[in-house]
Amino acid sequence: MVLSELLKMCLLPRPVNGSEDIVLLQSGHALISSGLHEIKSGSVSSHIPPRDGNILLFDFNKPEDNVKKLNLLSSSTFDPKQLNPHGMSYWQDPDSGTVWLYVVNHLLDGEAIEVFEYIPNEYSLKHVKQIQHSMLVSPNDLLVVGPDSFYFTDDHYFRNHLLKVIEGYLQLPISSVGFYDGETQEARQVASSLKFPNGINMSPDGRFLYITTAVGLELIIYKRNKTDNSLALAQIIQMVDSCDNLFFHVDTGDLWTGCHPRVIDTIQHLYHNVSHRSGSLVLRIRLGPENVVGHGVPFPDYTIDQIYSNDGRQLKGSSVAVYYEGNMLVGTVVDNLLYCEVKSLQP
Repeated sequence: MVLSELLKMCLLPRPVNGSEDIVLLQSGHALISSGLHEIKSGSVSSHIPPRDGNILLFDFNKPEDNVKKLNLLSSSTFDPKQLNPHGMSYWQDPDSGTVWLYVVNHLLDGEAIEVFEYIPNEYSLKHVKQIQHSMLVSPNDLLVVGPDSFYFTDDHYFRNHLLKVIEGYLQLPISSVGFYDGETQEARQVASSLKFPNGINMSPDGRFLYITTAVGLELIIYKRNKTDNSLALAQIIQMVDSCDNLFFHVDTGDLWTGCHPRVIDTIQHLYHNVSHRSGSLVLRIRLGPENVVGHGVPFPDYTIDQIYSNDGRQLKGSSVAVYYEGNMLVGTVVDNLLYCEVKSLQP
């Protein structure tokens, strides 16, 4: 596809201090993690300036309202000044419609998942609880599948900084995916031998789990056992670029992802000089009809379309893209946010 034929208009909303992950609610509200300022999972020291962690709101139904900062209501276990947000996911109560937002938070003394109740009419997030566990070693992203139950990607195996440097430099396949059970409050490893597992999402029927590996340059598809939440490797799609977070478009079954076309520029941008030009890339992955004959990979006829590409002059370090009724929102690790009107896409 030719980019000029896809994008009608792209605008940079009000400047933000990063927009690393975006979750899109059924209402068209996009919740955005902003202010990631120390990437503990990185293989080198981060040089991102200190900044406040925030959760932002962009309403696709009212793009003219621009980006709003949500009010973070503190609790006995949460100080908004300590928010250093990374990946996010949400759970919507099927009866009440209440939305619960789960946020990876890199604390000064460890890792946590913060749980908030989203109160849209007050533009607020009310802190409900903080979840910590020894298996949250280097959490990057998470996928909530039930109340307080979620998968999470640990992008590094080691906690020690020097060992992380070695792990990243040698591209060791020793990272993993874990599952936290909200009922037992226990976690276990469900996938291993990965190179920097990053974004994670799931098919609407819960049968397939999708994970990107930023160093392995892969999209990995697992079959999920919905009874015990175990995973079985089903397919590996080799990617050319280092892809980050995943968005699943329920209506079309497409996966959207923000990618880093030149990893060396991304490292320079994130860990040495935030002004360094790091390219941005948005891909749409169409998996095609599922193979149901009982052997072979589940999605043999996939296609990958390039939706947006930029050398970093307009947008640095894309990490996520979501699509809603002909419009697209692209987030970045520590840079700005991009809103585009998209012309008709192939069905």
